[in-house]
Amino acid sequence: MIDISFEINGRKVSPRNMGNALESAVLKSVQESITKSVGSARCPEHGQRPKVKVKGRNLDSLSFEVSGCCDQLIETVKKKLK
Repeated sequence: MIDISFEINGRKVSPRNMGNALESAVLKSVQESITKSVGSARCPEHGQRPKVKVKGRNLDSLSFEVSGCCDQLIETVKKKLK
């Protein structure tokens, strides 16, 4: 399974632990979309899965940070997220 984490306004958050139901639903939707797009991605050389950090000052300004074992995996995932 792909590692997806969230950081909103400098704070680590989880879709399950959000106090606001609407914010929780938005983060769950983002998580499902990422999983659908890149959930099966794995480095063909190293066998590792990528990590995706979703960051933003608020829910209206989210961006993705992708990390992984090599540039090939990172670029592949970035293309799938566009």
